[in-house]
Amino acid sequence: MYNPTSPENATRPILALVALALAFRLLFLLAMPRVLDTADAIHYVETAQHLAAGNFFGYDPKIPLFYPLLGALAHFMVSDLEWACRLVSLIASTLTVVPVFFLARDLFDARAARMAGVLFACWPWLADYACRVSTEATAIFLWFSALWLLQRGLRHGGWTLYLSPFAFFALCLTRPEGLFILLCSLPAALILGWKTIPQLGRRLCTVAALAGLCLLLNTLYVRQLTGETTANYRIGFILQEFDYLRFVQTTVKSFSDVLPVMLGPILSLFLGVGLFNFHDRKRDGRLEAFVLFFAAAQWGISLFVLSPAPRYLMATLIALSLWAAFGLVIVTTQLAQKDRPRWLVALPVLSVLGFFLLHTLITVGSEHLGRRPREPREYKEAGRWMAEHLPHGLIFTRKPQVGYYAGMPSTGPALEDSLEEALTRARDAQAAYFVVDERYTAQMVPSLRPLLDENAHVPGLDCVHVVDQSPQARVVIYQLLPEATP
Repeated sequence: MYNPTSPENATRPILALVALALAFRLLFLLAMPRVLDTADAIHYVETAQHLAAGNFFGYDPKIPLFYPLLGALAHFMVSDLEWACRLVSLIASTLTVVPVFFLARDLFDARAARMAGVLFACWPWLADYACRVSTEATAIFLWFSALWLLQRGLRHGGWTLYLSPFAFFALCLTRPEGLFILLCSLPAALILGWKTIPQLGRRLCTVAALAGLCLLLNTLYVRQLTGETTANYRIGFILQEFDYLRFVQTTVKSFSDVLPVMLGPILSLFLGVGLFNFHDRKRDGRLEAFVLFFAAAQWGISLFVLSPAPRYLMATLIALSLWAAFGLVIVTTQLAQKDRPRWLVALPVLSVLGFFLLHTLITVGSEHLGRRPREPREYKEAGRWMAEHLPHGLIFTRKPQVGYYAGMPSTGPALEDSLEEALTRARDAQAAYFVVDERYTAQMVPSLRPLLDENAHVPGLDCVHVVDQSPQARVVIYQLLPEATP
């Protein structure tokens, strides 16, 4: 008789899904040349460099520790730290298919688990983040691992119970919101097991004790690092920047724009089927409510970042895709029972995969059709040119990636600076070079847009190089003349 919880029954589909996820991500990586695309990415690499050198007290404490630590460990196998951190994202994203599979199987059945695994493996958005230097892929792996371990541990005890608090704690060390997700485990546990799990209280105390011990040790470490007594140093900076109007704007945009756009019309359709079709099926309502509670909590907590960027909603979107996978199973099963042609039975799954393939082709094709690259590869080209041709010096630029690839320190203008104020700020900082890029700086600091014309002849600046390989991605490098006046 088939036992859906048997490890033997899961081995073959798990291996196949892991192989599929890895292959898709590797193809995506090969097709999309990569550079550091955010300022945070530079901080992660720099922190990993400190940790690889054994310096656990010399990095920026605002940077969560766990992801750079994994990058430092990967650095023992990969000499380039940027690629070591990228390898961590690739491995984490690939392995996330495992907890996604098991959670979907406990929620629904093995067919829905396999379908969820295929959706996760082939979702181009997730493959993209698997190739980045960022915490998102690692955080998603820990998020789903923590949820699956917690619900299994609370219901059945054993090793999953003891591992779950460590997964939550690792999430706390990966993303600032991880601490709140950990705190949400108490109400989520009550949703899952109130009056239905006889040993719920004892098991929940075990989780709380282990998690509390981890948080206490981390608090002592943070106090030694920063002088402040807190379990999460970065949260304070997020709360300092809180703005009620931006909070409302983020809420509306993330719910009405980002969530439906990222799921797309086809997945949204099957999500509705999976959520609201209760026909001829006894569903595990408590476990579904448990997962939906965490998904809602992740969405709500992400609003305090004051940005509706999709990367803050990855866990919520993947969690909702579990019900989309279940909806696909329901529709294909109903079509098969009515003796439909095979192509019609397969049409729902093919429509989703076709939609993914279309987005993959659009994303990858844009990199090879003479358009502006999605990632700022011009920053790397500019920085590498400066490293090879110019003496070491401070770079005045809005985007720190230029300085990172040049191996030089950098500072930048304020958004409201005029051209004269920016030049004064650069001189006061004793900058040697003034770099303007078309992708972001010209949009964010419009007063610097005239400098994109290397023939502008601005007093005090001498153009030494122009990077102009892609449309709308020009970078102009100036040498700041010390004898010039504003």
